[in-house]
Order: sequence, then structure tokens, then C-alpha cells
Amino acid sequence: MDEATAPLTIREPSAAELARALSLFQHLPPPPEAWLLVAVRTLPIQRFVAASAAWRKGEVGQFRLACRPGVARPAVAAPFIARIEQAARSTGTRILEYAELLAEENEWSSLLLEQGFTWRRSERFFEVSTVRAYERVMRMAAAYMDDVPKSWHAESIRQHRPETVVGLVAQHRLLPLAELQQYWRPDFPFGFDLDLSAILFDGPQPIGTLLLRRSPEAYIVDVRVVAQENPRLRGLGNLCLFRHVAQHGDPLGPIRCLQFRGGEAEHRETAHLALRMGGRELAPRRIMGKQL
Repeated sequence: MDEATAPLTIREPSAAELARALSLFQHLPPPPEAWLLVAVRTLPIQRFVAASAAWRKGEVGQFRLACRPGVARPAVAAPFIARIEQAARSTGTRILEYAELLAEENEWSSLLLEQGFTWRRSERFFEVSTVRAYERVMRMAAAYMDDVPKSWHAESIRQHRPETVVGLVAQHRLLPLAELQQYWRPDFPFGFDLDLSAILFDGPQPIGTLLLRRSPEAYIVDVRVVAQENPRLRGLGNLCLFRHVAQHGDPLGPIRCLQFRGGEAEHRETAHLALRMGGRELAPRRIMGKQL
């Protein structure tokens, strides 16, 4: 019997095994309260080949699956999902969602469809070259920074606590508070870039924020908000935030693109901004869910 056909055991990791289990999720770690399961293969040696993480978000149960490269995902998807559904029903949870946006061609998508999941909502994604974004931002800054109110200034979030922008983020339902606090921690893997991410102040009052994370392939813009009703002031606020990124980042570095996302119907301004920067729209990604 070789490794590929060796039987799998699905179980909870021990306290001493938690770090190994969490390492399977790489750049998208689950929240601290997540319930973990691991798939263990014993040949040629005992090793974790896959893991699942499940938790509740309000009335909705959420979960995520992770595999080592080369592991057959169908072999682990069904037993993981069966255990997660059983646990969700025992707690009265009636809706279960996969907690990651998936492209239609993603293998997890087809496996979830086989398990009775359906597409619940979509988000649009846009990609912009860091060089093109930098050139546009600096050109706009040269033309319009004199119009920015003198009381405005942008600062890196490293100097501040997440509570500084909670009101801005919560008002627009851009990111759950728990995730905001988690991504802000300097020791959190794949959290916010504390130097590129910024807060825009009007005097002492925060009026905008741009929060982004750094993946191996892209700077991912999670939050972009400027609390100004006047469109011109809102545009100047966005310019201040992106100018901060341009001044603190390296457009010629190893990461060569920015990624924006926005809801299918809401946050249409995100689409307009990305396209004005010379970006292109990627294939939509969707949240998959199931009524239990």
C-alpha cells in the first residue's frame, strides 16, 4: 500500500498538534475560536494531509478546507463536510457557508456542489498593475494635492489601534470587527501591512481608511472608505490614502498588482476606481452555502 492509497483518519488535533494543523491554512488562517479537524495518513509516516476549520458567524456556520499539495481533495472533502454538518445541526445552525470566495473553476467549488451546496452571492474582483497605479496616483497627486484641506493628513496604521477606524468600517459593513482586530495584529500571518495601510484624519478625527494585506501575488485591498458626502472631497480623500501607499511601497518590487473586490451590486465605486486606474476585471468569485 503506497501513501496515496493509505487510509485516512479524520480526528481533532491535540493541543500539541494545533500549530501543525493551522499551518495547513497558510495565508488564510481561521479565527481563533474555530473547531479544527485533521486528516491523518499513517504511511510512510504519520502526517497531517488536510484540515478543516469551522466556526459560527452570527446565525451562520462557516468553514474552510485546506490540503497539502498533491493530496486528492475528493478523498477529504466528503468526510470533513459530513462531520461539520453533523456538528452544525447539533447546535441548531441552519445555514452553512464556505468561508472563502471561490472561482467557478476552483476544485472546491465542484466538490461543494456535489455535497449539495449552491452559489449564494457573488463579488467582483479587479486587478491593477502596481506600476500603472503608482504612475496615476502620483500624477493625480501632483495636480490635486494643493486642493486637499490643510487639516487632512494620512498616517500608517502601525501608530494606531483598530478601534480608531471601527466606526468607519462598521458603518459600511466592510469587515467583521473580529477580523479587523485579528488582521491588525503585527504577529498575525497574512494580516494588514501596517506601514502601507493608512488612516486619513481631519485634525484628530478619522475620516477614512485604506487597509490592505500582502499576499505572495498581490496587495489585497480589503477596506477603502472615505466618510465624505461630497464626491470631490471623497475623491481627494482616496487620493491621500493611495498617495500614502505609493510613498511607502515599491511599485517595482516582487508584488506587481493590486487587487480590489466589491459586491455584485454594492460598492460600485470600487469597480469604477479600479478601471480608471487601468485595471481589468477578473472572473467573479462566489460564496457557496447550504440550508441544513
